[in-house]
Amino acid sequence: MEMKNSHKLYIATIGTGASGDDIAHAIYFSINDKNPDAAVFIVSKETKEKTLPFIVEKLEINKPTLTRFEEQIEEINEFEILHKAYLAIIKKYINIGYTSKNIVVDYTSGTKSMSAALVSAGIAAEVSLISYTYGERGEGGRVKAGSEKVTSLSTNLFRTEKKISEAIILFNKNLFDAACALISSFDDIPHPDYKDKIKFLLQLSKALSKWDKFDFNSAFEILNRIMKDEKLLNEAHRLGVGINKLTQAANKLKEKKSDEYKVIELIANAIRRGNEGKYDDAVARLYRALEMIGQIEFIKEFNCETSDVNIDNILFDFRDEIKSKYFDPIDRKTKLPLFAAFDLLKRINNKTGVLFNDNIEEINKFLQLRNNSILAHGNVPLDERKYDNALKLIESLTSSIKLTIDVLKYPVLK
Repeated sequence: MEMKNSHKLYIATIGTGASGDDIAHAIYFSINDKNPDAAVFIVSKETKEKTLPFIVEKLEINKPTLTRFEEQIEEINEFEILHKAYLAIIKKYINIGYTSKNIVVDYTSGTKSMSAALVSAGIAAEVSLISYTYGERGEGGRVKAGSEKVTSLSTNLFRTEKKISEAIILFNKNLFDAACALISSFDDIPHPDYKDKIKFLLQLSKALSKWDKFDFNSAFEILNRIMKDEKLLNEAHRLGVGINKLTQAANKLKEKKSDEYKVIELIANAIRRGNEGKYDDAVARLYRALEMIGQIEFIKEFNCETSDVNIDNILFDFRDEIKSKYFDPIDRKTKLPLFAAFDLLKRINNKTGVLFNDNIEEINKFLQLRNNSILAHGNVPLDERKYDNALKLIESLTSSIKLTIDVLKYPVLK
């Protein structure tokens, strides 16, 4: 059976009441208030015989076009059983075409466990409204006919809180694109109390998504906008996010030149990939960090880049050798590969060059791993042990850098 998405569905538990007619009156009052296209009555064998006929009689007279369904469940006290059963019923009708935003659940009638389970199932299924009929109480504590009033609670607050909690879990796992998608997936308008929090989470997730892809310019622009928005800044403080430090770091990283900050960020990015089990990605980043370390030290010592060596800046003893081995006649530039750059650094007693040479065996193993990776020249997937060894090696080469740079970690939201 296929239903239109716009059709409104009413779901109610049916209890016994005193006579059956008293419950029928309250249920009919609620249906009349909600004016659904269809109704599902959750009954037991007893209420199907004792109460439901009174409801059907009223509906056939006053709402003959209302589509009616019955779902029979005998359990009336075990909350967990009832919750699962009611949730399954709601999902059943969603699967045949009704949408959660057009479903109302009514817990006016039934045991306390039945009412609690229907409310919890409705929230879990993200239905639109939770309804309850109340009024002046008579014999047995039941609402007197003619005094009924209906109160309805939108589940928008619960849905909003749930999505925010789920988005924070994704964010704290560095799944920023997934967090953005979840935050943006509200079927209706989020609860107004969380408007600023949602906007902040979305903007921060977008910023760190850009950051994680090395788009530091875009990350800085987004973070800088947060810094200028008082409401978003307040949300950052509530969630324990040091937005000022993040913005300052992004500002440093967006500079075009290679420097120690980019090396440390490359290693941090590699660690994030390693934590996700993406070891080939992690080692590729570690290789780039190693390459950048050499380039940075080379610029410090010779005031030129390894991709365009100014021979006049090289010590006289090494000029002829460097030019004969590494001069490119096509673009008329002298270019030093990784090992040659570190070798020249070692020859002038540069600390990093010496350290590189002292660890040459381990570095050769590391480069072999990288070359065998599918992201380089091979087809051999890397495992956690190989990645850990590569990380320790690169970290040993950056120990002096890390002592002078405040390594920034992504925030963990509270």
